[in-house]
Amino acid sequence: MLELHCHTTHSDGTLTPLQLVEAAAAAGVEILAITDHDTMSGWEEATAAALTKTV
Repeated sequence: MLELHCHTTHSDGTLTPLQLVEAAAAAGVEILAITDHDTMSGWEEATAAALTKTV
């Protein structure tokens, strides 16, 4: 499964990058795109979280 449009708390989302990656992994998402507005500041946290998840 893939999700190509997600926002984190670095934009107008309700989950931190870590929480978003964890929720996506729990839902079976294998490809996740973070589309925060005007920032990439959550990518380091999301990438670190994604690297600890296994599919």
